[in-house]
Amino acid sequence: MTDITKNAQIAPVQEFQRMDADGDGSVDLTDFLRAPHRLLAELGIPEESDKGRALLEANETQWRFLLSLGDADGDGALSADEYVAARTSPGFRSPDRPGKGEVCRTLFDLLDRDDDGSLDQDEFLRAAEFLNMSTPDARAYFDELDTDGSGRISPKEFLKAVKRFYTS
Repeated sequence: MTDITKNAQIAPVQEFQRMDADGDGSVDLTDFLRAPHRLLAELGIPEESDKGRALLEANETQWRFLLSLGDADGDGALSADEYVAARTSPGFRSPDRPGKGEVCRTLFDLLDRDDDGSLDQDEFLRAAEFLNMSTPDARAYFDELDTDGSGRISPKEFLKAVKRFYTS
């Protein structure tokens, strides 16, 4: 098992701590969108491009749904307890969750720089730093994800990886 697979078993409270960018004890829309904004900047993809807008809209859909599950006090932000409640609720794991898979699809499309419908190792490695993976771990994880040995990751293999990352 690679380090990334082990590290993927991050508790929702640790996710919350990473997202609380300003350290105020709550996650709001600005905090939640910090990661996708950073990814777009690092990949050199304009936020107003089709791919940029798709990623941000998918993340906003996820945010609205998280709020619907956990914003007990209706303040438009999630405390650590509210975030954990939302992330561990049956509604979050529902196959009918609004936007489920949409963030993953838009992320895949961003990484697929040549638009060939798959990710080669170089395309995957571009996201390694953003995903807090060392290059050696990212290479090993890519090999683990490439279940058919094609040297490419299909959308299905990528979705499986993201699901495993967030549900392990």
